[in-house]
Amino acid sequence: MNGDGSAKRRVTYLGNAHQPALSPDGSKIAFASYSSYLASNGEIYVVNVDGSGLTRLTNNSAFDWHPGWSPDAQRIAFASYRDGNGEIYVMNADGSAQTRLTTNALRDDEPAWAPGTRIAFFRANGTSNYDIYTMNADGSGVLQLTSNANVNLHQDWSPDGQRIAFVSYRVGGVQIFVMNADGSGVTQLTTGSTHHWHPSWSPDGHYIAFNTQEHNIFVMNADGTGITNISNSTTSDQEPDWSGRLVINLPLILR
Repeated sequence: MNGDGSAKRRVTYLGNAHQPALSPDGSKIAFASYSSYLASNGEIYVVNVDGSGLTRLTNNSAFDWHPGWSPDAQRIAFASYRDGNGEIYVMNADGSAQTRLTTNALRDDEPAWAPGTRIAFFRANGTSNYDIYTMNADGSGVLQLTSNANVNLHQDWSPDGQRIAFVSYRVGGVQIFVMNADGSGVTQLTTGSTHHWHPSWSPDGHYIAFNTQEHNIFVMNADGTGITNISNSTTSDQEPDWSGRLVINLPLILR
């Protein structure tokens, strides 16, 4: 749909398509498809924004999900359980040369590629403690950005690569925060009892889209003001990704 919520149109017909990620030029959408959130198998696909050219990129018995495009659209980072637990991988945009980047005893997930060469992701540091990290695109130079005994995840880079929006449980409920790329300057953007998920920056850096626990898509100014419901749906709109136009997935997923 457009950034104001108009012109919604269906792109996929697989029945379960989630975690849409628009290519930098807005021409393609990478996404995951799986039967349920607890399914043993999930795969990553790519499709043109008009719904044509559906292509499966991964094919194994494990769980592959959360694709994220490189700035030049030549590679896609993703998370996979193929080695026994969640790790970050990267592959060419055609699915070739799938390579593991992280090695962690627990879970690494949700890679988000910066406008530069860094990849942000969240890492499990215990059974109920997730923190946000960054690393180079080859898996080197891992840096921890958040450090509190809570959940921090759903990270997304600002278009200039200077800030990261993310979700945290640190204040009670589920709220959206923003921080500098080095982890400093953490600022809370949303408040209230409603849970807020999946922040996504607009291409000009002026707005952030997100969904709430009621499964509608909202847009706010980058400072947290001017929150507006743009989907006004009676079904389930979630996981927005913004690159020129806004893309949402409609099936219900409980997080």
